Amino acid sequence: MTQVIPCQTLTKGWLNLAFARQIQFRKAHFNMSLQFSCLIIWNNGERETYFGKDAHAIAQTIEKFSQQANS
Repeated sequence: MTQVIPCQTLTKGWLNLAFARQIQFRKAHFNMSLQFSCLIIWNNGERETYFGKDAHAIAQTIEKFSQQANS
C-alpha cells in the first residue's frame, strides 16, 4: 500500500510528497528577486521547482509530517 503525504499548493494544486525522491529548499533568484524555492526530484526522475507560497506550503507539510512520525 502506498503512503500518502498530501500537500496543497496555491498554483499547482495537490501533490503527494510520498512520491518525492529528493526535496531541496533554497533561496533562488526568480523574477528579479530572491525568493524561497523548493526543488523536488520525483521517483520517475522528473524535476519541478516551486517558488514562494508553494515552497512554503511544501516545507510546512514536511515539517508536520516529520513531527507526526517522531511522536
